[in-house]
Amino acid sequence: MYRNTRFQTCLPVSHQEGGGVECGVPKQYGAVILAAGLSARMGANKVLLPWRDGRPLVAKVAAEFLSAGIAPVLVVTGRDAADVQAALSALPVQTAHNPDYATGEMLSSVKAGLRALPRALAGAFIQPADMPAITAEVIQTLQAAHEAGWDVAPRYQGRRGHPVLLDAAHWGDMLALPAGALPRAALRAGRLRLVDVAAAGVLLDVDTRAAYERVVGAMPAENAESPRQSPP
Repeated sequence: MYRNTRFQTCLPVSHQEGGGVECGVPKQYGAVILAAGLSARMGANKVLLPWRDGRPLVAKVAAEFLSAGIAPVLVVTGRDAADVQAALSALPVQTAHNPDYATGEMLSSVKAGLRALPRALAGAFIQPADMPAITAEVIQTLQAAHEAGWDVAPRYQGRRGHPVLLDAAHWGDMLALPAGALPRAALRAGRLRLVDVAAAGVLLDVDTRAAYERVVGAMPAENAESPRQSPP
């Protein structure tokens, strides 16, 4: 059902060598889905709440990355880890537990995910699990826009959203951030390419019951409260 798609890197060949292009090793991308939060504002664990079709939100988000051809997809667990793993049991994903999830810091989950991914990847998507309106189409658009040395993120109506595609060369910057830092600090250290998209889902999270009911109920974005942006 899910297929891994690899993007080839093609470089121009000089005129003396016959011209044309030479394609190198296909680029492969992974994903880190952040599902370790405390859900303090929601109360119930938000990533286990049902999507419109009944799937837990964390499973819906993971399925979008799988549908986009991303592999490996790694879900970072924290609160209710066993329940989150059960929600993902039908999907070909991996999990990594963040032992520091109780601090409530997103950075610790990002680090746990990056450490668990293979180093041969060209980059890794960073995606909170509480943003269920993300689509495979957006993921593929960002993947296609990626060039070595650049991070990539979607932009909707002038606002940066998720997921962020973190170039492999910048993983070290993220892992080196001190406790308490915001993950976006690592993005400032690199180069960030913003890609305009027509999908409001790159901004919509479900941190509160009202936000959840709005997103799951598919309320038009123009009639909703301004969505909270929570970049890594």
